[in-house]
Amino acid sequence: MASLIQSEYLAVNTTSGTYTGFVNSSTPDVNIWLGIPFGAPPVDKLRFLAAQKAPNYGAHPATTWKPICIQNNDNTSGVFWTLVPEFQNSDPQAEDCLYVNIWAPKQPAAKKEKVPVIIWVFGGAFQEGGGHAPYQIPDKWIQRTQSHIVVTFNYRVNMFGFPAAAGALGNPGITDVRLVVEWLRDNVEGFGGDKDRMVLWGQSAGGNAVVTYSYGYPDEPIVSGLIADSGVAPSSVGVNTTSFSVMAASLGCGNLTAADELACMQKVDALAIQKFLRDHPSGVFGAAPWGGYVADNVTIFANNTVQLMKGRVAKVPIILGANKNEGAAFQSFKLNQTVPPTQESIDAVSGNFVCTVDKEANHRAAYNLTAYKYLFMGNFSNITPRYWLGAMHSSELPVVFGTHDIARGNSTELEWQTSYAMEAFWTSFAANASKAPVDHLGQVWPKYTGTESQIVVFANDTAVQLKKSSSAYGSIYAMDTCSRITV
Repeated sequence: MASLIQSEYLAVNTTSGTYTGFVNSSTPDVNIWLGIPFGAPPVDKLRFLAAQKAPNYGAHPATTWKPICIQNNDNTSGVFWTLVPEFQNSDPQAEDCLYVNIWAPKQPAAKKEKVPVIIWVFGGAFQEGGGHAPYQIPDKWIQRTQSHIVVTFNYRVNMFGFPAAAGALGNPGITDVRLVVEWLRDNVEGFGGDKDRMVLWGQSAGGNAVVTYSYGYPDEPIVSGLIADSGVAPSSVGVNTTSFSVMAASLGCGNLTAADELACMQKVDALAIQKFLRDHPSGVFGAAPWGGYVADNVTIFANNTVQLMKGRVAKVPIILGANKNEGAAFQSFKLNQTVPPTQESIDAVSGNFVCTVDKEANHRAAYNLTAYKYLFMGNFSNITPRYWLGAMHSSELPVVFGTHDIARGNSTELEWQTSYAMEAFWTSFAANASKAPVDHLGQVWPKYTGTESQIVVFANDTAVQLKKSSSAYGSIYAMDTCSRITV
């Protein structure tokens, strides 16, 4: 079992206190800080509201994981929980959950150049997730390259992060993302990071949050680049506060004005809200019946295309892409299942991801914003142990994080080479987002310009291939707004 070694030089002064990290003997060249508060606990009168800065809490060790944000993640069916739990967070939950975790190269900051910073935004349909899933721990990546810092953090999800409350119309979960970026701007240099070279990287709902961030903070994005895997901001968003009021009435806060309804719900026990969510789960993929993001025209806008036309988007480069077999992750699944789902049913879901990524890339290209586009095709059995899963939703994550070999057998040479290539592209982009990313072999990722532009295809016979793309990509049956091509 790995041992933890604390050291005085790992005591870092931050705006929220002084925190002493540690070195894990399994990755001896990586400095680690876990559970540093970046936001005030979003409880009582701060529940359902925008994130507030954490006060200075004095000196503390930063050696243990903090709870993830309260949510309904006790689903015992489906691919992720049943077959590949390494993708999931199983930590204790609490409403006091706004904490950040940092991994950095070992040498003290005072003796080296500041390194670029990758800020990870987890996915989970804005309903579940946190900054501590086994496949999303970057210690091996940093141990190997010693070239950058990776940050993970918790943000509010579910009704707590996206309440759609008439008395406080907004998206607190998005403000959590903004607050952690601001906290890192003010503090990351103490950990050896370069505040002028930070990129925001998210997947699925996290990718949505990253693209949403670019529209919500166009004038001062702070970050120099964006990476969005399998998720972009919706092109149009409405406002529906009915579900919050239905829930409020069920919890003893009915028939009140919007302000009084909010105040009443801020006093309800968080576990009672969680129980309500568990007793009334979503029955439709992609739909959040209790809460959900709303167009407050501050953090999320009703129509992002209009924002693009106005030039109201952060003009920083973006990497974005999708996986060949996204929809396989969302098929009904039981461990004793012998008949796989049809490819047609998988493709029908995959099109939702492919088309939204495709639209965002083409819109950005049309407005002369720098974008780089990819398709991930890796079918690695130690990540997706049923042949029909293939390059399913999320399967690129252990490849980038370098955690693909922690479960179910050894990785193939193609898997390792794909991992090295994707890691190099990501870190190259973080190091200088104004230049085209370069992989570990010096291959340059061409800018995406729209029609007949080149995209990078990962793990299709070789680690990296360049292919022409006329619109959508994949040999995927996409939605009617996308075309089908052969890769």
